[in-house]
Amino acid sequence: MALVSIVMPTYERAHLISEAVDSALSQTFDDFVLLIGDNSESDATEKLIGDYDDSRIRYHRNRPALNANDNWVDLIQRVETPYVATLHDDDIWNSEFLAKMIAPFSRVPDLAMVYCDFWIVDKDGLRLEELTVRESARTRRSVTPTGPVNNDYADGLRLVAVQNAAQPAYAAVVRTSDVQNMVVPDEVAPLYDIWLTYCLVKNRRGLYYVNERLTNYRVHSGSATSGGFGPAEDAVFRRILDENESAGPVLDEIRQYWASLQWARGTRLMDSTSTRTESQRELAAAAPNLTGIRRMLAVAATKFAVAWHVPRLVRLLKRRLSLRL
Repeated sequence: MALVSIVMPTYERAHLISEAVDSALSQTFDDFVLLIGDNSESDATEKLIGDYDDSRIRYHRNRPALNANDNWVDLIQRVETPYVATLHDDDIWNSEFLAKMIAPFSRVPDLAMVYCDFWIVDKDGLRLEELTVRESARTRRSVTPTGPVNNDYADGLRLVAVQNAAQPAYAAVVRTSDVQNMVVPDEVAPLYDIWLTYCLVKNRRGLYYVNERLTNYRVHSGSATSGGFGPAEDAVFRRILDENESAGPVLDEIRQYWASLQWARGTRLMDSTSTRTESQRELAAAAPNLTGIRRMLAVAATKFAVAWHVPRLVRLLKRRLSLRL
């Protein structure tokens, strides 16, 4: 039996998945199997995977198709190896990813997850260095040393719900038993990644960080992330807050970060007048936990039509000017 399973849920990504598969098959650590769950309606992905001559690949096509979250859950339940790593069909691993992720499990007892930093890349795979550096700093991945993450419980909640530092959807290896024992509530799907990290923290399971960028995380208009996960995000934060009422000051930090996400959603929805009601709803939810000018603008935009339209016009003007420049 192999030591690691790589699970790769996919849907209509024949134009990208070969890069992900190639990055998995080219790992310097080769004691793994690659499980691909295909939700595609077309035959393109099945034909592409069929061209690979590698016994480590286990491909199946879901008939009928599953939703994105259930596709991942189905793959996880098929895993028979001690460790599992998720690699999405539009992301790419460094060739040493598995070698460096699996090594700590043999050195540190009771580890549940090893995670690393990553490069953010565009649709063509080109590094977005400024965005990468900014996100590494915001999440504190840039300053967290390689080694066991010795957080107290409040720091663990902060790592999950403020920093969002660990990304098990493309930049981690997890002990299989911890993943298979996890229940993903319907309302938080498809954000199984942040929910997984929260469950590990809640259960006081061991985390380990490798301070290297070993993954290329692709951002593009066709990704699920680009469409946003507003209701699922809200459900995750709501459950974390409800389940940790005595966690202390970190709860205010979580509320403030949640509000910043709602603010971002509300302002993005200003791009069209047809989404004004939805935008105002997001801003109203964010307002109590915002501060300063953002809070003033959110309250005003919720109450007065003109206060919503003015920042909308400013956003449109800035966009047009940036395009001309």
